[in-house]
Amino acid sequence: MNAKTDLRRLAALILCFVTVAIVGAPSAAAAHVLESQKLRLEIDDSGRIVSLKNRIADQGKGVEYLRSAGQLWRIYLQEDDELDIEVTPNDSAVGPRISKIATPAGPALRMVWPSLTRIRKNGLDITPEPLPISVEVTATLPDDATASDEIRWTISITNSTAPGAKVAVRECHFPLVGDLNLDPGQKLLWSKQGGELHANPRKKVADQFTAYKGSDHLFRVLHLSYPSFHAASANCFAFVGERQGLYFGCHSTRFETTLHQFRMYPVEKVPGTSMGVFDKPSAKLEAGFVRFPGIVAGTTWTEGEFVTAPYSGDWHVVAKKYRRWADTWFRKNPDGTPVAAAKTVPEWIRRMNGWQRVILRHQHGEIHYRYADIPQIHADGAAAGINTFFMFGWQKGGHDNHYPDYTPNPKLGTEREMLDGINHFNKNGGHVILYTNGRLIDRVSDYYKAHGADPLILDPFGNEVLDRYTFTGPGNFAKLFVGRYFALACPSSSIWFDHLRAQADLAAAYGCHSLFLDQMGMEEPPCSNPAHNHPPHWVGSIAAKADIIRRLRDHLRTLNPNLGLGVEIISDVGGQHADYVHSLFTGSIGPHGFLEFFRYTFPEIILSDREIRDDSNIEPRVNRAVLLGIRSDVEIYRCRRTIAETPHYQGYLAKINALRQRQADILLEGLYTDTDGFTNSNPEVQARSFKRGTDNSATSNKAFAVVVTQSTSNSAKTTITVPAGLRFASHDGVGSPEVTRVSATEVRVSLPQHALAVLLFESAK
Repeated sequence: MNAKTDLRRLAALILCFVTVAIVGAPSAAAAHVLESQKLRLEIDDSGRIVSLKNRIADQGKGVEYLRSAGQLWRIYLQEDDELDIEVTPNDSAVGPRISKIATPAGPALRMVWPSLTRIRKNGLDITPEPLPISVEVTATLPDDATASDEIRWTISITNSTAPGAKVAVRECHFPLVGDLNLDPGQKLLWSKQGGELHANPRKKVADQFTAYKGSDHLFRVLHLSYPSFHAASANCFAFVGERQGLYFGCHSTRFETTLHQFRMYPVEKVPGTSMGVFDKPSAKLEAGFVRFPGIVAGTTWTEGEFVTAPYSGDWHVVAKKYRRWADTWFRKNPDGTPVAAAKTVPEWIRRMNGWQRVILRHQHGEIHYRYADIPQIHADGAAAGINTFFMFGWQKGGHDNHYPDYTPNPKLGTEREMLDGINHFNKNGGHVILYTNGRLIDRVSDYYKAHGADPLILDPFGNEVLDRYTFTGPGNFAKLFVGRYFALACPSSSIWFDHLRAQADLAAAYGCHSLFLDQMGMEEPPCSNPAHNHPPHWVGSIAAKADIIRRLRDHLRTLNPNLGLGVEIISDVGGQHADYVHSLFTGSIGPHGFLEFFRYTFPEIILSDREIRDDSNIEPRVNRAVLLGIRSDVEIYRCRRTIAETPHYQGYLAKINALRQRQADILLEGLYTDTDGFTNSNPEVQARSFKRGTDNSATSNKAFAVVVTQSTSNSAKTTITVPAGLRFASHDGVGSPEVTRVSATEVRVSLPQHALAVLLFESAK
């Protein structure tokens, strides 16, 4: 062997050593452990999770949720005008310092990366550079260490780059669990529009494909934003099975924009292409959260806590975990004192069957009803047991036009005719909900001309952030060319709050029983308007909206204790202070719909159904609303007609609403408890439980009801059994169900197709 060969081999060995240091090769040992009777977490010397185990599931054998180690976090930088610069612990030339520490909360592992390494890519040139950004991660096992199944994570990032370098940390992905080992039967449970279940999580992620704009050759990615227009209603998700699962929770009371992110990494490329193979079992599935901290030079961002929990039980454990955390802030004032909103919701809302949602004049100019027709709208709804009118398109310009110039529309009649119509509802025991939009400002409106950019959301370049809505008649011109562009109001703007408070005053002055704020349950795009009292690229809009809802509801109560406030879009933080939520969801109607998740987690929030728009498939959809304890949103032909246009729906809803009123104390004012407190012998029969009153205690022995229904067979039978503390009292129903008392705690039910029965139990004490 000559000297040149030796030098070449030495150079190769040095190159290998440098490469290993840069990419952060795994340690041979995973020596850093947090362990309880229920879980085991192992971290290797590179700061990667190498084991996350449920120790007691599967008859004590333990379930390992990782197939191989994966990075715990990653960040993305902005340097001047270059975005999405990825930095990971695998890139770092400096490994973490890892120590086991004692904290007031319990034993913990602390991992500190004192500096990072940026891999600078200039074409084909790749240069590692030291990066003066430090990361500290803490993983804590709660103080009840023998019983805990949760790891609670915090992260702190300090940006020590020079201000002149213009480097900011824009994104933080944390905590990440990579190369997930899921049981074949485990499903993805997320809270999209109230809840969805996806039976094949890996396929769901692998099927995502952007075709042109994304990095599909690197990974496939699936996002769900919390809380957004068509997205997450709660800041958690889980992989659930019948006996065990893996919970992810972002338990942060900042309530800032959060992505629930799922990535699938290929393990091989398609020969001759840049595409990866994602549909094989060896492809790696990663799950975690994404936050947008905006850490500029000289600042530190700390966030926690995030939770990962390999738990035992079914999906109800997920709901209970999230609710335990939510109880620390749900329906609280800013000072932490309880709001007690459940006791102050007006009785007419608590016992409301639902509403007719009718657009009087549409965006494209079509008039569906005039003010003089409001008494007929009342009569059509009353025939179905609906005495509340959700009045859309009542104002100048019609629906989704000229917001927020809310004045009566002379094309619909006089203001006196509108007030007479509202008074007709009031005199006949009905209620009118006054529509207003909580965020949209038409750029041709008088309000926009008067206030300019002062209340608006502006992007980092000073541009207005716009939204567009288009409604059409039978033609195409309006659809293609006439959709309205709206600027967006920033919920931090005091000018905008003054406008919304004036709308509350207007609703009271008109004699309406409620103000409705459209689109208020969702987050807004980041705002960089320097006129507002928030930092640039502010992502805290939903917390500000929740505070607006609380303040407006309190203001309405001072005007009249019977005045209510409703919002659109299901979310925990947005809905907590509203009297009712007009849903926007697939959660109870789509093939993956699982509204049970949100109803069980937050049973106090009054929700509506949605999208029953004609006379088809009526019984199953209406029965499901009763089964879940949600109100009926009547929106015939997309709010263009009353329920008189659908006589079958009108007739069946009349029967259901009579039942709702007979059993209002439990079906409308009771607490939805899903499948708790009883057993159902036939899984083809749907059955859900309710407690009378608002006591959410698992040991509460108040009166109890089980709603049962089925639409899949000509006839089906089941036996419902309750604990010994209850005894069967009576039953009610629609569709001729046959109910037989077998014993005090056992009831046999025979259900013709579409029948629905309410089984009533009382305390045996």
